Amino acid sequence: MAAFRRIANLFRRSQMDREIAEELQAHIDLATEANMRQGLPHAVARRDAYLRFGNPASTRERVAAADAHLGLDVVYRDIRYALRQLLKNPGFTITAVLTLALGIGINTAIFSSMDAVVLRPLAVPALNRVVTVAEQRGSLYFAVTLANYEDWLRQSHSFEELAVHKSADMNLTGAGDAAQVTAALTSASFFSVLRVQPIVGRLFTQQECHPGSDGVALLNYGFWRRHFDGDTHVVGRKVQLDQREYTIIGVLPRSVQYPSQADVFIPLAPTPDQISNRFARGYLVLGRLRDGVTVKQAQAEMATIAARLDAAYPATNGGWTVHVEPLLANINGDLTPLYYNLVMAATLFVLLVVCANVANLQFARGIKRRPEIAMRTALGAGKWRIVRQLLTENILLAIAGAAGGLVIGALYLHLTLISMPERVARFMAGWSNISLNGRAFAFSFGLAVLAGVVSGFAPALDALRVNLVDQLKAGSRSTTGAGRSRRLRNVFAVAQVAMAVALVIGAALMSKGMWSMLHLADVYQPNRVLTFDVSLPAARYNTPRRRAEWYAASLDKLRALPGVVQADVTSALPYHDIAWLQDCAIENRPTVPGKMQNALRLPVSEGYFNAFHIRIVAGRGFTGNDTLDAAPVAVVSQRFVAQYFPGENPLGHRVRLGGKDSRDPWLTIVGVAAEANYSLWDQTPNAAVYMDAAQMPPEGMEYAIVARGDPMALVPTARHVLAGLDSNLPINNVETYAQLLHEDLIGLIQVAVMLGIDAAIALLLAAIGLFGVMANLVGEQTREIGVRLAMGARREDVLRMILRRASWLTGIGLVAGLLLAAGLSHVAANLLLGVRSNDPVVFSTVAMFIAAISLGASWIPARRAARVDPIDALRSE
Repeated sequence: MAAFRRIANLFRRSQMDREIAEELQAHIDLATEANMRQGLPHAVARRDAYLRFGNPASTRERVAAADAHLGLDVVYRDIRYALRQLLKNPGFTITAVLTLALGIGINTAIFSSMDAVVLRPLAVPALNRVVTVAEQRGSLYFAVTLANYEDWLRQSHSFEELAVHKSADMNLTGAGDAAQVTAALTSASFFSVLRVQPIVGRLFTQQECHPGSDGVALLNYGFWRRHFDGDTHVVGRKVQLDQREYTIIGVLPRSVQYPSQADVFIPLAPTPDQISNRFARGYLVLGRLRDGVTVKQAQAEMATIAARLDAAYPATNGGWTVHVEPLLANINGDLTPLYYNLVMAATLFVLLVVCANVANLQFARGIKRRPEIAMRTALGAGKWRIVRQLLTENILLAIAGAAGGLVIGALYLHLTLISMPERVARFMAGWSNISLNGRAFAFSFGLAVLAGVVSGFAPALDALRVNLVDQLKAGSRSTTGAGRSRRLRNVFAVAQVAMAVALVIGAALMSKGMWSMLHLADVYQPNRVLTFDVSLPAARYNTPRRRAEWYAASLDKLRALPGVVQADVTSALPYHDIAWLQDCAIENRPTVPGKMQNALRLPVSEGYFNAFHIRIVAGRGFTGNDTLDAAPVAVVSQRFVAQYFPGENPLGHRVRLGGKDSRDPWLTIVGVAAEANYSLWDQTPNAAVYMDAAQMPPEGMEYAIVARGDPMALVPTARHVLAGLDSNLPINNVETYAQLLHEDLIGLIQVAVMLGIDAAIALLLAAIGLFGVMANLVGEQTREIGVRLAMGARREDVLRMILRRASWLTGIGLVAGLLLAAGLSHVAANLLLGVRSNDPVVFSTVAMFIAAISLGASWIPARRAARVDPIDALRSE
């Protein structure tokens, strides 16, 4: 048994791990069994197996043959061996698993949120076949007239079905406290287009979509849970919407989130006059494409129909065409997918930093495992066999990290969901569906495998580059890393610093822009302004005089309250993004064909300009003489004058909103107001036309009450005095102006917070990575440092040497990161007000901050190097 003795001696000389011995013994056992199957006695079969595996010249081929026979058993042995190796190194294993869990967890959370809100916001079968159909003029899209919709129904062949709907704010009574709800008035085909079935009760029918038969209502799932406590016996209950009685006939499933803000669904029952109306563009149209019909084909057919209607009705359809696009694009808009893509890209950056960090840990561990790998190679293990084993360990690490990542992801999602105000979340389709579902689990597992391969492949290849003779001579003592290994570790450290720089700068720019936008309205003292909405039911406030009387009486009551400085109404507050942009006609000035002429429509009360410090720069503001019986007047903004009256005096001219088809009266311009911006996102304010709410009172207005102290303290008394005027009229969205602006920016705030978290994690990991590189460098060069110190080098020289190396790595990472951040900064500058793409303060501050952290992380290894004892360092020599 000379071969066996040679192997045993080789085990002793190399001090091999027990697991390697077990693996080789498994191959010997397998060969023994194979020999016995060929009829050899056990002793002969055993001896032949030892001889075969004891012959170095043929070991590689024998092991490969054994692997082929082992099949799945080899995989099992790889996993078992990998687990033993990881359990033997708990410090490394725990560090790597926690690092991977952090990266995989936040990626899983962001993906889950993006999947629910952007990728699959609606649980609609064959969602790609559901489209919106809008009327188009020039480059702008508009709602649809019912007459055109009826023509589309008759003439189009691209759709299985078309449906029409519109939204309306209504007051709900007869079910607890009065409340304002958003109602979706829909055709019966709306539910078949979306393939919806109720969870309780039934849907309404086509016969119920006629005037007089439309007194039925369906409840949205969320509203049913909030307002009716999920009562399954709600069917048949009577409620009043705008003081008209409706019978609840069903509850829609939670998955119905279009329109996302709808609380109740009631039949759209147009009158014959409304059906034949080609002027009132106030309806939205959905369609489901037939099998095999593309959006492009439907667009072509609808454009042909629009051309026929243009020729048949030139007065109303002249210059109008049709636009068809997928419903998903219409729901998401432009900003939501952009924000999610930005955050997802940043979070994937974090995962790359995580992989680089784990790779550096693997490089350091690979140096200690070189004797083991050398012995396995000497025994005939092929390169693929060793790489497979090392990658198995990394994938097991990543899968363990994915398990921890699911916990982190669930916590991250929980914090995300509870931080979103309910009043905002209800306007986001898919938000309530965010969860760690099967797709999230699959994504997490895929990330784990990818992270395991990415973080382990380079270290595994590097581990194969061993000098077999030197390692076997050294026995169990590990040798220093090769220059290639150090270069790879340096590259990973530089990449970590670069990505951390880019993420921190991107997060800083987003946070700066967010902070700037939050304080745009500071001039209006938003913390002292109480706001709420009132919607007047058309059934009782069906004339301008009744509406005007309500606004006048309610403002008189509110202004008389103690602590109230001023109370006014407006259709929109500055920076609130709800102002209505309409076509604008100027008397005796025909519009230029193809050129848009529009302005914001802003009904306000008499004291609005004073309450919000908007100066009247020419003419006058509104007065008590501008009543419903007086000639209608308007105040225009300076932007309006610059666009439509350049170099002229606009006072005395007359304007009308709504374009040539408008039935509004002409308004005489009596004043020019200083500029005020009614959009958070557009840096250039739109032209604006202010009209007196006493002369042209709308059905719904926003109240703004300026308080001497805490505005929220006025809420109980304000509710009381308004209930005294009309007890069935609810006030809604009660909050301060500052809270209102905060809710308008909540999406941006969440993006900034997410980027901040990504940046903080990347920065922490980059610091840890650089610390690890420097610590490994010190460990590998301990003997060299000992020689330097023994030959007279000062400890300060050693400290400078290590810090100089760290400074080079940090400097290269900073330069690369700043170049990468320059590209990200252009995206942030295009998205946000107050952000400059070349902001020197942010760039320089972040660069100095990260440089300080990186050098601080290198200080501990450098100090350890400077304290090396030359005698201890050289003793092993």
